[in-house]
Amino acid sequence: MGQFEYVMALVSVVVGLGLTHILSALGVAIHRLRGHGAPIKLEAVYLLWVTSVLLLLVMFWWWEFKLQQTEIAWTFPVYLFLITYAVTFFLVAVILVPERMEGLDDSFAYFLSVRHWFLGMFVLNQLIDIYDTALKGMDWLTRPSYLLQAPVYLAIYIAGMMTKRRSLQLALAIFFLAMNVTWILIDANVLGSW
Repeated sequence: MGQFEYVMALVSVVVGLGLTHILSALGVAIHRLRGHGAPIKLEAVYLLWVTSVLLLLVMFWWWEFKLQQTEIAWTFPVYLFLITYAVTFFLVAVILVPERMEGLDDSFAYFLSVRHWFLGMFVLNQLIDIYDTALKGMDWLTRPSYLLQAPVYLAIYIAGMMTKRRSLQLALAIFFLAMNVTWILIDANVLGSW
């Protein structure tokens, strides 16, 4: 096992825990929708954000493969940085989706109650992403799509923290997911395309 694989082993565990957390909670939600347990109201805003977080967890792991092609000196601080970055993704998932979906009867009301923590953690995640992207090289950091993506994501997070309006929250969630899908189609097609 090389240094990259060694570092990514723990990152993979953290990402896997985030995925497991969301997927397990979604299983509980499905059971509740089927009439097993308390009724649950799942709204589009919430489901769009859950979909986005699932997608970002998967893509984070994929994007980190770019580090294989860099001349990074694998030091303990770099290792801690990558673990911290992965932990922010995990925390985004845990804040958005409560364990076992307890206390979640109306997903939009729940989203509004956690939006500052959820989107605030995304702000931290985005700031960490800037350094992570720089680790992959200046050509990666200065891609036009990234130069557009980073400030737009930050604007979405800040706007989402500031409003309770369902229509605006829905527009932000749709735009965020659409941007992620577009960005994936442009920049993350295959590992060899980097």
